[in-house]
Amino acid sequence: MGRMLGRKQGVLTYLGPETEVLGDLRAKGPVRIDGLVKGSVYVEGELEVGRTGRIEGERVEAQAIQVHGEVKADLLAQKVSLGKTARFTGTVRAQALDVEAGAVFIGQSLAGETRALEAPKEA
Repeated sequence: MGRMLGRKQGVLTYLGPETEVLGDLRAKGPVRIDGLVKGSVYVEGELEVGRTGRIEGERVEAQAIQVHGEVKADLLAQKVSLGKTARFTGTVRAQALDVEAGAVFIGQSLAGETRALEAPKEA
């Protein structure tokens, strides 16, 4: 397991490599995804996407998000970390963004300010 989920924060929700979720996923506490989620993901806690994990959806929200697999969605979190094996496509809104060398990042980021976490204003 990754470094983020090593802390005691309650029961871990785990989706194994052979697991597929078609639709939105909502969970409390730490979540690790090693399978596929086709939908939005909302976590009240920390989210880790393992090397075999994939999320294809509109939005992913959590307190902190660590990605080692593939995510095609907009991310919203206090802290986002993209590991060297990560492949990300979308927009990141976070106060802190960490991208390791080797990670693929296609999209845009709004990071470093509290305003980054605010919803975009509709014109």
